[in-house]
Order: sequence, then structure tokens, then C-alpha cells
Amino acid sequence: MHPDYLRKVQRSRKNPCKHFVPVPIGPAIPRRDRAELYAKYARLMLILFKPWRKEADLRGDAADWPEALDNFLKLCTEETRKVMNNMQILHECKDSKDSRYRMRR
Repeated sequence: MHPDYLRKVQRSRKNPCKHFVPVPIGPAIPRRDRAELYAKYARLMLILFKPWRKEADLRGDAADWPEALDNFLKLCTEETRKVMNNMQILHECKDSKDSRYRMRR
């Protein structure tokens, strides 16, 4: 068991029909379309979406984070892949908005 299991509580929402959008607070989520950030992106996606208790659970037998993410993507649900894709689409929408703003100037 986790050492803080007596002090921390996680609750499920009572009404499953209502949808909630989690808003991460902190540094920006890395982009998957930038080679220099891909290892960081892979690590964060595993932390967010793969059940784990220690780092070894996240990486498994993989040599690096990108390989571990590739292995996870083969096994995860379609819903999980959709959420990950939506996170990337947010970056692309921001790029499009910024591009249009520059063109109007």
C-alpha cells in the first residue's frame, strides 16, 4: 500500500452522465510532434494514463520512455488514445490561432 493511503482520498463523481474536463495546473504539457520533447511527453502520458506504483511499473522492460509509451499504446483503450490525441489537438489549435493572429497584423 501507498504510505499516505490513510491521509489521501479520491472520490468518484456521483452523476456519471455529467462530463468534466480536467484542467492541469502547472507547466505546459509537452508536445508529441517535437522530437526534442518526445521523451518528456512519453513519460508524462505514462504517468497520467498508465496505472503504476513505482517507476519500474511505468517503463516495464522498455529501454526508454518512448518505447514504453509505444508498448502502452498497443494495450490501452481507444478512449485513452482519444484523450491523448485531444491533448495534442489543443497544441495544434493554439498554433493555428497564433498563426492567424500573426497574419492579421
